[in-house]
Amino acid sequence: MAQLNYHGPVTSGREAVLIILHILFKAKRQTDGSYLVRTVAYAERPALQEGQDFAPVPSKLNITLQHEDQKGVWQPLQLSNLGVLQHQGPFIHEANIPEALAARDFRLRVLDWPIYYTVRVPDIAKQNPSGPMLNDHGPFRNAIVIGDIHITNVTLAAQVIATHMAHHLALGFHLYLLYARGAELIKALQANMVTAAFIADGMLQFVSLDALQVPLYDDGSSYEEMIKHRHDRSSSAYDSIKLIAYNHASLALWGERFRLAVLDIDEMWSSQKAFTSVNSWFDRCFPGSDVIRASRVNMICDVCMQTDVSELHYFQQNWQAADPSKVLQSFSRVMGFNKDPKSIFDPAKIGQVWLHAPFVLSGSVSTDVLIADAATDLAQECAFVVHLRDLFGKRTQDAAIMPDKYHQLVHRHN
Repeated sequence: MAQLNYHGPVTSGREAVLIILHILFKAKRQTDGSYLVRTVAYAERPALQEGQDFAPVPSKLNITLQHEDQKGVWQPLQLSNLGVLQHQGPFIHEANIPEALAARDFRLRVLDWPIYYTVRVPDIAKQNPSGPMLNDHGPFRNAIVIGDIHITNVTLAAQVIATHMAHHLALGFHLYLLYARGAELIKALQANMVTAAFIADGMLQFVSLDALQVPLYDDGSSYEEMIKHRHDRSSSAYDSIKLIAYNHASLALWGERFRLAVLDIDEMWSSQKAFTSVNSWFDRCFPGSDVIRASRVNMICDVCMQTDVSELHYFQQNWQAADPSKVLQSFSRVMGFNKDPKSIFDPAKIGQVWLHAPFVLSGSVSTDVLIADAATDLAQECAFVVHLRDLFGKRTQDAAIMPDKYHQLVHRHN
């Protein structure tokens, strides 16, 4: 995957706005010799003024590959925009390059900006860790992207990540892509014996937000300040770190025969006993689906309700390296439902990835799993997402009015 940086003006509303545009470019060779290329583009303002959003909303963002014909004239090959859920981006574009043209040098251009980069598509395809060929047959592997860590104590963060991974690896996930800034969290994960083993086995991989040049605009001195900063702006739903991470991960796994789940660190997929493999959700529960969007079940630590200990402190006190999932046994009381779903999907079947709902491309099959009734028998549901609602500081005030309803995240944790 190549990373290219541009700068120039776009029209946003009624004004021309100068932006820095980062483009991630990936290519995969098909069996007929042609190449599929896909790009992820995200913009930022060179300087963020008070009251401004992280990125403008461009009225158009055309990306073009130009190739030189036999007469020396540069001919355009327009990349198609794969749909928009979030009008500030990141933006996803795709094109098919015929075999007869693929070996030529291309100029990658944005709008009518004078700057361009020369790209050699076969060379970029060779940079893929899995090789240049498009992998579109055979069994799927499954990955999770984590784009936001709420915990400033990196040792505790490593323990939470270890539990999150152990839980999902037991469900049939294979890979975690963790997006982080700086080196402190990575050092803590390397020092934790559980996550160190996952790193050694290639199941936990890091992506640097600094290398992706995601600016510090949304990084307050604390998580609370960062949330307040977002809510003070008119476009509070735009989370630059998560959106860039999710779309980067989708591009990284596009063409590699992976499904990708988008989660926060306090969210976990759960399944009934009869369907404990993520592949079986697609093969047995929802055959033919390319995307599963599952509602979230809010759960709390029932033991913590009897004490003044916060859930995060309880987690830290009871975490065990020998069995990192065991602490989840105490997070079993159901405290309602959240209709805002999280997704797992085939990156080839979606365009832009928003915070909760990917843009499903035409011809793809999407399945919605909606749980919104306190009487629902969760044991009969194939798959859904559990939200550890109070893990990051909230204290439940409504427990007395909720029915005594419990659910073990995965039966193998019993």
